[in-house]
Amino acid sequence: MFIRETKRKYKNSNKLYYTHKLVESIRTPDGPRQRVVLNLGTLELSKDKWTELAQRIEELISGQKRLLPCATEIESLAQHYNKLYVRQQLANTNDIDKREHDFQSVDVNVLRSSEAKSIGKEHLAFQTLQKLGLIDLFERLEFTQNQINMAVLSVIGRLIHPSSEHELKRYAKEDSALDELLGTDFSRISQNALYEVSDLLLLHKQTIEQFLRTNTKKLLGLSESIILYDLTNTYFEGGALLCEEAENGRSKDKRNDRPQITVGLVLDGDGFLKLSQTFRGNVSEPSTMVEIIESLHRKAQGTNPPLPLDPPTVVMDAGIASEDNLNILKERGFCYIVVSRSRPKDIPKQDFTQIKKGVHAHSFQRGEETFLHCWSEAKTNKEQAIVQKMRIKMEAELTKLRDGLSIKGRLKNYDKVLERIGKLRKQYTRVSKGFTINVQQEGKNAVHITWSFDEKSLGKPYDGTYFLRTNRTDLTDERLWKTYIMLNTVEDGFRCLKSELGLRPNFHQKGERIKGHIFITILAYHLLHMIQYHLHQAGIHHRWSTIRSWLGTHCILTTSLPREQGGVVHVRHCTTATLHQSEVYSALGIRSVPLKPRKTITQ
Repeated sequence: MFIRETKRKYKNSNKLYYTHKLVESIRTPDGPRQRVVLNLGTLELSKDKWTELAQRIEELISGQKRLLPCATEIESLAQHYNKLYVRQQLANTNDIDKREHDFQSVDVNVLRSSEAKSIGKEHLAFQTLQKLGLIDLFERLEFTQNQINMAVLSVIGRLIHPSSEHELKRYAKEDSALDELLGTDFSRISQNALYEVSDLLLLHKQTIEQFLRTNTKKLLGLSESIILYDLTNTYFEGGALLCEEAENGRSKDKRNDRPQITVGLVLDGDGFLKLSQTFRGNVSEPSTMVEIIESLHRKAQGTNPPLPLDPPTVVMDAGIASEDNLNILKERGFCYIVVSRSRPKDIPKQDFTQIKKGVHAHSFQRGEETFLHCWSEAKTNKEQAIVQKMRIKMEAELTKLRDGLSIKGRLKNYDKVLERIGKLRKQYTRVSKGFTINVQQEGKNAVHITWSFDEKSLGKPYDGTYFLRTNRTDLTDERLWKTYIMLNTVEDGFRCLKSELGLRPNFHQKGERIKGHIFITILAYHLLHMIQYHLHQAGIHHRWSTIRSWLGTHCILTTSLPREQGGVVHVRHCTTATLHQSEVYSALGIRSVPLKPRKTITQ
């Protein structure tokens, strides 16, 4: 084998461009001919070293042993081009038929494994994306094959490796086997291609959301009996000067110093997204919040078929479920289901009814509202454990402070001791109200500290109770509670949307790119919620971060085995799925072997 250089000059430029190819001589009926073994691209290596590089590549391809090592630069390039050659050969081979046997004599002492890439997470996400019908939709929208591949990479990448386009490009090239699942090659993708497909997806946003709504409803038989509205926001690390909707507002991440944009979401009772819309970032005022909800409501009414919005229900967390917000919602004809921010007065004494094992409740009226008084055994145990833990820690600090009064060099000044106790109360606010602390003083110093603890003085009973509040009158106690639990699931999905799926922070500057980033995250949430829906049906309730960690060790790699008669057998195969991985695949009804093995022999 040898390296051949070719030069080319393009029509619009006088500059010469050089490319290099690995070539070998072969015998043919028409005489000796030259055959291109591998395109090397532009080779950054001095010409006097080409022969040595070609010889080393040939040795690796044929499995020959080398007595003396090469220079580091030569060895590194040779190993790289050998991997490219093997990958090229494997791409042109068919899957191994396991019904046929192929016994060969190989040298196991020289066995090598290379090109290991992650495939478990990609396999799960890709199969889910296919089940949702997104690839078929992209084809109907007349996406080119490259645009389909970039769209799949963008959405699945946001689910399994949320990051910037630059980092996603690196991940797709070096760490992920998604391109093998798609039957393409991501080694030469450009960052601009990812930006362009973001613009393309945003252009078809309404069509894609409508398709996902109808197709998911058809696949899973969703009832859409309860439609929920919720708001979240994402902040920007940059100034976002080119986005009109980016404004400073109340940030849930305590990043009030950064501009942000608000995302309004419409969901069904199972947590599946129906549609989304972006708004200005400063939406903390009650009137502005209601304007956004009304805008979402009008958009939902215009869907085809229209969403069942009678009555329209708004879900809000306790943080924004103020009396002003609730009153405005009632005036505009909306219903709501919230967790009460305060404990109602004069709670009627009624027997609790078990609505689920470990959960008991009873309802009562307050004017036009229904309150559901809930008591959870698990919540009781959890709250009591937290109180006990905080109490033990604060008593340990008080004991340390008291014992130090009789030790030389320790804090004794009366005013400083009181200041220290004040800091402890601030540090352990959950239990500080239950402590009565007395400090005995002699002159300027404290000489003794005593305390007592009364749980009834905590201000809030940590007894595992909470109150749900709604102005809907058509819900039974059980249905109201189940709706609340369902909202917890939705909120957990939102936390994943904002953290694990990379909704915030947003590093883009242009308005369309910002909205494209948000929409790709929302598409990733569709995949995530579809996965979690099936996992929950199978009794698997772990967070996505745990599932992703489980699947992270499922890889595909190339095993190379030198043969006794010469040449090397290369087998591209997946590792065997673990028990956890198999459980996840089984819950989604997909194969535990993402790709069948492929084999090639290099001579």
